[in-house]
Amino acid sequence: MGGASLEFIIMFKIVLRKKIIFLFLLFGLLPLVITFFLTIVQIQKSLRETKNNSLTSLANEVVSNVEKTVRSVYTDVELLSANPLIRSKSASNEEKLSEIKRIQDFYGIFEDITLIDLDGNVIISSTYKYRGEWKNKQWYQDAKQGKSSISPVHIILGPYKIILSCAVPVKDEEGKIIAVIAGQVNMEKIWETTNDIKIGEKGFAFMVNKEGRFVAYPEKEKILALAPYFGFVKETFSKNSGIINYTDENKQRMIGGFAGFSQQKLIEQLAWRLIIAQPESEAFALARVFQRQIIIIFLVGFVFLLIISYLLGNKIVAPIKKLIIATKKIAAGKLEAEIKIKTGDEIEELAESFNQMAGDLKKSRTALEESKVVLEIKVNARTKELQELAEKLEEKVGERTKELQGRLNELERFHRLTVGRELKMIELKRELREKRGSLEPAKDKI
Repeated sequence: MGGASLEFIIMFKIVLRKKIIFLFLLFGLLPLVITFFLTIVQIQKSLRETKNNSLTSLANEVVSNVEKTVRSVYTDVELLSANPLIRSKSASNEEKLSEIKRIQDFYGIFEDITLIDLDGNVIISSTYKYRGEWKNKQWYQDAKQGKSSISPVHIILGPYKIILSCAVPVKDEEGKIIAVIAGQVNMEKIWETTNDIKIGEKGFAFMVNKEGRFVAYPEKEKILALAPYFGFVKETFSKNSGIINYTDENKQRMIGGFAGFSQQKLIEQLAWRLIIAQPESEAFALARVFQRQIIIIFLVGFVFLLIISYLLGNKIVAPIKKLIIATKKIAAGKLEAEIKIKTGDEIEELAESFNQMAGDLKKSRTALEESKVVLEIKVNARTKELQELAEKLEEKVGERTKELQGRLNELERFHRLTVGRELKMIELKRELREKRGSLEPAKDKI
């Protein structure tokens, strides 16, 4: 019985401590967990928005610089087409060539400036670097029809170069188209703008056209190759600027801010998209740092809560343990047991009530012991009286027994006397009958 009680007390103590720890962790840890997740979500959202805005803003800034370069090509060639010497029918080709070379050196952006007649034949060229049939080129045909046009990015050989051509009609004083002037720009001039862009350690800038081909890329061997990113072109050309997430050829998740040209003519003819791309692992490294720090803070808070809950559990269970020990002592009969608890709460009141109960029990036991002593004295006195009475009764019984025994003896003597007389009478009667019997025959004979 005692072992079962002790086991119950131990189980009660363990369960109570666990309950206290559990409740403390529940009401202390639950808000901490909620705050932890909300903080992580908010930080990630905030950092993602900041990164998205940063990439988009940078993309708009860079594409603006690229657009300025391309617009300057347009403007410079248009200004050149309006040059009186180029428009003059009386100026010689040598004079026109000298003027073209002077302008080429002045602007410093053109690889070659070529004047073409309406049949597609080269009239003069500053370097004669271009090879091919002009009349088959769409931008030449557009210029021939009176519309300034810019070509897609394309390759020329001997030497190998990737260029952009801008063709503008040349009109005489009467406004009649007499020739086409084309300026060829090495894409290196544009790449100077994109190549200088560095985002972190792995971030970079590149451009694609509406066909999804690279027109600018840090690795030049990829120029004019198709971008191998699923849905990339469709998403980037769905709006003029924004954010795109994609997986590159190395299976690396990337995030990019993209932007397009603002001038309608360039949008129609080139429709390039400039993308500032960065690996997500690097772009959101700061978010992961914050996340790790928050996790550390959470773990520290969790350990702190665990320690506090354990100490609090001990603080609550320890007085109860004292109560249990004192209860066991009282159950063993040690009513002098006293609990000294100073917690200033209900447990202290319970301990005081327990001490009062123990005191009352002690008083009750003392009173019981005193009553027991008095009762024993009374019982002893009564027992003595009963013994004396029993002795008197025994004496009277002895005397009465003696008297009765004497009477009994007299009765026995009387009985024996009476029985003797009766026996004698019987014997006399028998003898009398016998004598009568013996006298009958003698009487008969007489």
